[in-house]
Amino acid sequence: MLAKRLNSGFRGILWFFIVIYAIILTLNLLAKVENEIIFYPNIFYNYFESLIKVPFIVFLSNQIALFVGLALVGYIISNEEIVEKVNYFPFFIFLLLNASISDKERVSSFLLSNVIFLYVIYRILDTYRKENVLSNLFNASFWASVSLFLNIINVFIFPVIFISLFVLRPFNWRELIISLLGAIAPVFIYECLAYLVNFNQWYIFESLPMLFSAFKLPVFSIYNLPLFIFTSLLLIVSIFYYLVNGLGNTVKKQKSKSVFFWFILFVLPSVFTPGMGYVKVLSLFSIPISFLVGEYLFQVKRTKITNIIVVLLIFTTVYLLIGKLGYV
Repeated sequence: MLAKRLNSGFRGILWFFIVIYAIILTLNLLAKVENEIIFYPNIFYNYFESLIKVPFIVFLSNQIALFVGLALVGYIISNEEIVEKVNYFPFFIFLLLNASISDKERVSSFLLSNVIFLYVIYRILDTYRKENVLSNLFNASFWASVSLFLNIINVFIFPVIFISLFVLRPFNWRELIISLLGAIAPVFIYECLAYLVNFNQWYIFESLPMLFSAFKLPVFSIYNLPLFIFTSLLLIVSIFYYLVNGLGNTVKKQKSKSVFFWFILFVLPSVFTPGMGYVKVLSLFSIPISFLVGEYLFQVKRTKITNIIVVLLIFTTVYLLIGKLGYV
């Protein structure tokens, strides 16, 4: 029944999404256990986060970031032909994974990062079989570079821009140079301003050694482990399904899925960075999981199997949130 509802059009799923969102929101607001905190010198995030202390503003900022992310997921689906336009599974998965990590005490840098990279992915995918794409490439690289000041862990995702360029388009020196200029521009602007006001120069170059200095396993927590394991298994199964059955019935679908495979490959090392926990790992992987697993669930012919998967996704998410209440 749930799977059928997710394929019944926007009006058919609206109340379903509202109910799911309301449950997650209520449990998050009642949570007593804080989300995992990562103590990196994320200079922009740390500065603005220190200014935003009013609980309502924190709550509103996180919800706005979540809804902007959902809107970008919808925009990519409707315009870039990655998945079927009537497929609402990516919305559902993105909502579950990102709403569940929302923190009532601080603005989530991971939610903000996901918004930026959804925009970056849209800009990159929009270059497929188009001629005048220099502005797209510059904007994608520029905002991906800005995200490094928001969350230094995004450095693992950063190379995906250039990999995507080679996947989606024939090699062009001009496009590559414009992409590099877009990536350099935020760093150059920041270093110039930091020099003029005598403030924390060489932020990127000093933060990266700290990030790579002490790799270790993610922080274990029993209440978020079921969702982590289940989504990981779903991702592995979906990748195996694509390898066996093909990446799609159009060249753009095939190339787009290849971009998400590269996304997964490059973000994997971030799992072992200092202070990383399972909840943040879910957020980092939520973009490729939403599209790859979402398309896989849409292609599954047996509705009973899809219903079981959807129920288990909801159950493991609720279990995570109940754990945050301190009762598990």
